[in-house]
Amino acid sequence: MLGQGLAHKMKMYSQRLCLEPLKPDHAELLFDGLQSARIYDFIEDVPPESVESLRDRYMMLARRQSRDGTEIWLNWAVWSFVDKCYVGYVQATITVDNSAILGYVFFPNLWGKGYAREAVKCMINYLVETYQNMDFRADVNLQNYRSIALLHNLGFVQSKQDEFNHEVQYRKR
Repeated sequence: MLGQGLAHKMKMYSQRLCLEPLKPDHAELLFDGLQSARIYDFIEDVPPESVESLRDRYMMLARRQSRDGTEIWLNWAVWSFVDKCYVGYVQATITVDNSAILGYVFFPNLWGKGYAREAVKCMINYLVETYQNMDFRADVNLQNYRSIALLHNLGFVQSKQDEFNHEVQYRKR
């Protein structure tokens, strides 16, 4: 069983962003942004069918850990003070071997503003402070050049490639 601190239930701030712990109430606020087909070009997911289905998903994630207690689920909705709207979300799954599997989704109409870099960096800083000696991992589609550039910018290095699944894994210690 993994320990679970209370700090991840608080908001985090960067220069232009507020990362809010994801709650079921965020479903209505993020739903429209998650409808863009471009988001799903490189991830194995589909747009949510309804606000209600997204709320149900967020309700499960709000438990913040797997039923068997072997994973901690940390998810944050990302608010931009500049654009005065939600711009996406970031997430980390903490495993028993003290690894953090990172994920992030940002709305295409706001790509190129540096929000993903700023939010993921904020999340990593929180995880380093909270969980010490964390090994970070992200799995990315080989053709997702934006995400690969983001990971390089944050100091990740390629660790392995799976041609069959068209994915590459990046790691950072």
